[in-house]
Amino acid sequence: MRLEIRLLGPLEVEADGDTVKIVGERRIGVLVRLALNAGQAVPAESLLSDVWASSSAATAAKQLHIVVSKLREAFAAHGGAEAIETVPGGYRLAVERDQVDVHVFARLSRQARAARAETADALFRGALELWRGPALAEVDAPWAGIEAERLEAERLTVLEDHAELRLAAGDHRALAGDLAGHVRAHPLRERPAAQLMLALYRDGRAPEALDVYQRLRRVMVGELGVEPGAEARRLHQAILVKDPVLDLPEVRQIMPTAPAGLPADIQEFTARTAEVERLRADLASDAAVIVIDGPGGIGKSALAVHVAHIVAERFTDGVIYVDLRGSTAGLAPLAPIEALRHLLRSLGLDGAAVPAGTEEAAARYRSLTATGDLLVILDNAHDVRQVRPLIPAGRGCRVLITSRDPLATLNNARHLHLGRLDERRRSLCQGSGGNSPSRRP
Repeated sequence: MRLEIRLLGPLEVEADGDTVKIVGERRIGVLVRLALNAGQAVPAESLLSDVWASSSAATAAKQLHIVVSKLREAFAAHGGAEAIETVPGGYRLAVERDQVDVHVFARLSRQARAARAETADALFRGALELWRGPALAEVDAPWAGIEAERLEAERLTVLEDHAELRLAAGDHRALAGDLAGHVRAHPLRERPAAQLMLALYRDGRAPEALDVYQRLRRVMVGELGVEPGAEARRLHQAILVKDPVLDLPEVRQIMPTAPAGLPADIQEFTARTAEVERLRADLASDAAVIVIDGPGGIGKSALAVHVAHIVAERFTDGVIYVDLRGSTAGLAPLAPIEALRHLLRSLGLDGAAVPAGTEEAAARYRSLTATGDLLVILDNAHDVRQVRPLIPAGRGCRVLITSRDPLATLNNARHLHLGRLDERRRSLCQGSGGNSPSRRP
């Protein structure tokens, strides 16, 4: 039996395409609680605490057993009597997580944020299309209310992340219509209001964009007693003066000359021949992000700069170099907003046009690089959190990162581990032949 459970809207349960009718507040509560942890054990005491909060422990325990039996009977009618398993101390819904729409939504959202623009659009749309109404609406309990609020907050964030992508792709006309209702429903959310302002402005509707700001300001001052944030105020001012920075960017238009900030190459770089060829091949392929890791003093930076000089002519929009100071003695690692300011200035923005906040600056950076053909060197990275906002969006962009940390959780990256040359020579002498250096998958 293939069981499908949908919680992002009115509860729907299907077994091999046939509807499974689940009635009763507690049966629904137990099933939803198990589905939110699909494939994992849920302690009986957690079920009792959430679903039978007001009943005595003895009575509730017996009722839980009855409810599970009734759910099994409902599934048994469709050949799925073992859908709910008894495990030590509790119960488990024995389905794959992708059989519950909540988990599909989470997976698609993660994949969309890590994907390239052309793939991310479809993933974002797929995630949002799973929603058919308010989540967990049939369960009237405090725990369900908390979970529903969390899911709704994630939906709004995904919708706004997708809007950022659509703005960068030039979909402002359709986006303006889609965002209008969202902004009305959530009048205190500044991010979608700013997105709507920009979409309207790019569609030639500047007066309407200014009206959106005034409505936002009235609501924030009236209900919270505060002015809109710095980013919304800057956007408002830029619309008033018709600042060209608000126009849909083309990377080649905003850069009078391609950035070329690489440090000098080593004149006679004779070591690491195999590693150089590996990196050249990766940069010529579809590998968007490449990480060189290894201990301090191993030559990671020199290798990255050398390879960048070799391939620089291939990147028509130039090469940008940033020292992230991840392991520099006496200096704190560069904060993402500081690195983003460097990147945005390299792409042609002046100081006034660079957003003050990390989220806004990262969005601007993705927008500017969406159609780019750019090589970015992120040297001496501290950790994954530092580099994630610095990944450009364009399909033609490449990122070469050096770090003592392998950055193993960086999505869709290729990894090259750099060992010491003397260790590699010993390995070769012991019979390893011409094998390439150690690589991480």
